[in-house]
Amino acid sequence: MKQQSNTTLTATILIMASLMISATAHAVVFTDAGASLQKILNDITVAPASKNSSIDVNTDQIKLDSQWRVAGSGGSYSQIIIELSGNAGINTLGIYDVTNPLNMVTLYAGVDSAGAQKLLTFANDGSVLINFADTGVDFAGNAFGYFLNTGTHIFYSDTDLNADAVDHMVAYQGQGVDVIDLPATLPGAWVGNEYIMAWEDQFGGGDANYSDLVLIIESVYPMPEPSMLALLGIGIVGFIGSRSKKRI
Repeated sequence: MKQQSNTTLTATILIMASLMISATAHAVVFTDAGASLQKILNDITVAPASKNSSIDVNTDQIKLDSQWRVAGSGGSYSQIIIELSGNAGINTLGIYDVTNPLNMVTLYAGVDSAGAQKLLTFANDGSVLINFADTGVDFAGNAFGYFLNTGTHIFYSDTDLNADAVDHMVAYQGQGVDVIDLPATLPGAWVGNEYIMAWEDQFGGGDANYSDLVLIIESVYPMPEPSMLALLGIGIVGFIGSRSKKRI
């Protein structure tokens, strides 16, 4: 009986977690059915099928892409794949501290274009380094989000922070299937610790093709939002409490 109860509790927790993830994650809807972004992914794919990515931009979007952490190596490499925007010379992209979104560090400036590469590192004291140079900015930890600054508006990977309440970034995780050829480097496998992030830079969603700035970032992983973890914790406590009352 005890084993059955533990199995039921585990199953309930998993169901609750799944429901909460579904409730907090919304898929981006493209006005062009994803044709523009799909072409970009197809164009960089050289194997197993040339010009044919195994990733479907509509169905393979990762669910949680608001907040991120750098993996155990302590550093994250990135490269711009393409920038198709009238604001290309103005747009800047960087990271912000999740504990203080106003605390920002720019990775890519307006002058950067396809093939530009950066290495992001967090030192032991919280210092943020770009290409091994200290930016003079400290984060509370290595939890961060990404932002796109158009000069008029700042759009965050966390949709809740966006003034227009629009999701301006969509992300895809490598599956170890495709070999991709990027602007500045030799072809290689697109593996699980690498994410392609695609941005829409117009307020209100604009043309919603999410091909204004596309880049690949490695050695990072998405993290659940604290609000979701809190809800899950409350749900588990409530469930256990209700079971305890039934036993009395």
